[in-house]
Amino acid sequence: MSEKTGGLRLPDRVRQSIAAAAAEQGPQARVVAAQTRTSMRPPQAHVVVAAERRDIERIRGRVSLVRRLELYKTSYGPVVRLALSAYPPDGEPLSAAAVLDVAQVSGDAVLTGLGKQKDLYLHFYRAESGDLVYEFSKQLSNDEKQRGEARRILRMARGAYGETPAERRSFRRAVALAGRQFELPVPPPERAPDAPPKP
Repeated sequence: MSEKTGGLRLPDRVRQSIAAAAAEQGPQARVVAAQTRTSMRPPQAHVVVAAERRDIERIRGRVSLVRRLELYKTSYGPVVRLALSAYPPDGEPLSAAAVLDVAQVSGDAVLTGLGKQKDLYLHFYRAESGDLVYEFSKQLSNDEKQRGEARRILRMARGAYGETPAERRSFRRAVALAGRQFELPVPPPERAPDAPPKP
């Protein structure tokens, strides 16, 4: 895991929406198909995490980052959720989650990206005065097992959406129903992946 610089080109309305949610509800995550400011590559799936300054400072530097991609099938359609937790050496983890709608081009594109790209970038911002201020980014490996899981979940979510009667489809209701099962933090690994092995 390494820190990168640059942040993302986020539209003002997206920045302000995430900042408002972080101020009202605590740490927020959004998964977007985007580019870093310095990249010439096609858009990929990136995770934006927004929180108050004290929460961001707690996870600056070496942390253990764990994530989990989840699929919830409901009578109103499927919900895909990416949950993540950052565990500092001391103190409480910073946890957040984002939901994805495969019926939307953006949600389908993000999951497609997670099924192809070998790296995943997490961009951390502090929510301040109704906007986002970029702090730092971290790079995670998105290995073949994780890419395969993303492809499997995308196929299942597309299938579940197709099986849901058109008159019942409602992502808002699906999220409300699935939300009863949402849990955070994501359980920590046995040992932080960027920590040296014990002697």
